Amino acid sequence: MRVISEQVLIDVLESIKNFQRKEGRSPSFRQIVKDANLASISTAQRYIKVLRERGLIEQNNYGGIETPINLEANKSINIAPLVGEVACGELMFAEENIEGNYALPTSIFGHEDLMILRAKGESMIGVGIFDGDWIVAKRCESAESGDIVVARVDDTATVKTLERKNGKNILHPANPLFKDIIAENLAIQGIVKHVIHSF
Repeated sequence: MRVISEQVLIDVLESIKNFQRKEGRSPSFRQIVKDANLASISTAQRYIKVLRERGLIEQNNYGGIETPINLEANKSINIAPLVGEVACGELMFAEENIEGNYALPTSIFGHEDLMILRAKGESMIGVGIFDGDWIVAKRCESAESGDIVVARVDDTATVKTLERKNGKNILHPANPLFKDIIAENLAIQGIVKHVIHSF
């Protein structure tokens, strides 16, 4: 699973809307690359695909991009608490310590019960979660094999991909330098839904 940068997604959507307001037409992929500071046209195409799949934009038969009026960004918000750091490396002590509350646009993040955590470590770089990134997770107490989870093991917490195998709960990193964690006392605290990169 490759994690999409929600900040880049927002930037791409805003660049499209700003261009449409100024020019009265849809931007080209090349224009989106320029306005949103993307690496390549293929990157722009990937983010356009995600925006289309989420219903945030529409494309006509000629490839023109439209943003539905009822999906204008920031029309409604979801308040999510920033609850501190979580390990994306070795397990570390988990102490939920709310540092503030942040407004997230529901057009991007939906209406789920969310929390925000700062990623610490490099064990999940293979799925696009880097040290210092903000992880937006849905609060829940259960998850399926293959989900990227916020998990508590005894008195420590981590973000890993959950794998259930032969009756065991395995927390799998996305970096070959780190080892699997076989968790006997596992408590799911959330499922990672979005990542906001820190540049």
